[in-house]
Amino acid sequence: MVIVVDKLTNIDTINKGISLLKTGDTLEVHEGLYLEKVKITLSNISIKGIGNVMISNNDYALKIHKDGLEYNTFRTYTLELIGENINLNNIKVINSSGDGRLYGQAVALSVIGNNIKFENCMFDAFQDTIFIGPLPLDLIDRYANFLEKDELVYPKDHKVYFNNCIISGDVDFIFGAGSGIFTKCIIHSKSRSGYVCAPATEANDFEGFFFDKCKFTGEASSNTYLARPWRDFGMVTFRDCLYENHIINEGFNKWNDSSRDKTARFYEFNCKYIDNHDYKRVDWINK
Repeated sequence: MVIVVDKLTNIDTINKGISLLKTGDTLEVHEGLYLEKVKITLSNISIKGIGNVMISNNDYALKIHKDGLEYNTFRTYTLELIGENINLNNIKVINSSGDGRLYGQAVALSVIGNNIKFENCMFDAFQDTIFIGPLPLDLIDRYANFLEKDELVYPKDHKVYFNNCIISGDVDFIFGAGSGIFTKCIIHSKSRSGYVCAPATEANDFEGFFFDKCKFTGEASSNTYLARPWRDFGMVTFRDCLYENHIINEGFNKWNDSSRDKTARFYEFNCKYIDNHDYKRVDWINK
């Protein structure tokens, strides 16, 4: 069944549409700006945007929640997907709260479920735009009485796919302990200097984040690292990617004064800068 969301009908919000979905259904969202926070726990569904469809919310880490505590990073999402086998096409997801130096972390997309596929989507925020779950195991313990139970699971062998998407942010704006495959995406760094990814891959996990044929664009004032390990053994691979000159020549950072360069699994194959200049990466990555 197809459920239609249209601002000119009684089903005028995405949350109303989701409440009517059953397994196997498609949610068809018509053009408009939808100012709402969306959490999807249902599996085996599709969501398709017709025209310019934007979901926007402005929760941020330093904001006070109704429980009297700060939101913290992981309650700030605009869209959270807990279910499995979900396809999204032509949807823009925005956290509009603003610069992380003022507001802290602010997540646009949080994904916990397995086999989630995004096609021609856009994700926009500043610090921590996309969280690809699960949480690192130590944070699952730390937040046991803070986050919802369905956000504290640790699924194994799950994957999230991004194809022909646009992702923008500045600091650690693709992060998490899960597996994310990015194909032919534009990864855009905003003006604040920062880091594209912060993987927290577990030692016995061998996929992490994978960028294939992606283009990395950035503002002229940005000096950006491709990645830094959020936890030991963080893993990310870049293959056949094209970089603009905002990506600094060292490429990778070990995370402040840590020794994570000893365990990080960072790989780079057949990538180049847009002007073809020579560069030297840090000596602890794999080529």
